[in-house]
Amino acid sequence: MYTDWHMSNEIKKNPTQLSSARAFRQSLKETESNESHLRLYLEFGQQLFMRGWNVNTASSLLHSLCNLVSAQHALLAIENMGKLIIYTQIGQTLPNGARIPMMGILAQMLKNPVQFALYENKNTQLWTHLDSLHHECLIPIAIGQHAKGVIGFSGKKLTLSDMERASLHTISGIIALAISQHQGIARSESDQSILESLTPREREIFALLPAGLSNKELGHKLSISSGTVKIHVERILNKLGVKDRTQAAVKAVELGYKS
Repeated sequence: MYTDWHMSNEIKKNPTQLSSARAFRQSLKETESNESHLRLYLEFGQQLFMRGWNVNTASSLLHSLCNLVSAQHALLAIENMGKLIIYTQIGQTLPNGARIPMMGILAQMLKNPVQFALYENKNTQLWTHLDSLHHECLIPIAIGQHAKGVIGFSGKKLTLSDMERASLHTISGIIALAISQHQGIARSESDQSILESLTPREREIFALLPAGLSNKELGHKLSISSGTVKIHVERILNKLGVKDRTQAAVKAVELGYKS
């Protein structure tokens, strides 16, 4: 019976055996990698199914991605009104809620239509560790090539295989879809809250604002005085937090009231 030492010597003497052994090890490595990526998809999908998109789901995913790519620091930021807002993070990064202007490389990678690519840089001011030996990798989050945010990693041994790049591409699309749905739900709840804040009469006037009618015309249509209409309009503007009736009319159109 051969010992490990004897087997090693036999392999060295036989190049064919050596090649076969390397191929076998590579095959095992690829199998383990495929299984880890599959577990990542399954776990993320199950969490979205059970809990939907929230900070806990995002944080759990970010930890899994850190383990996948061997990163020590990571963040997930969501685009909002031309800025990136840190949604969740790991390690030495900007804190949750921090707002980052979309300039430089960030503006370039999130310019619509977004193209998937890994942006490898240093010193983008996203990290607080200030370690020049750390390698940085940024991945755009987008749906329909429309920017939704960024995933960022930083680590001393951060090198991504083709499989890891493909997985990040897929994951970024799933995240974008989850964010879009979450924002749609949040917007629907906000819109419902706006409508519920209006009295029945204010809601009638609000629904008619896209028609561009004057106070007198609105009053005639609703059988009330123009002065009463004016008071209702002012209350509507205050409740909506808008400056004028034009902005209120735009909001009414967004909520489905047409002229």
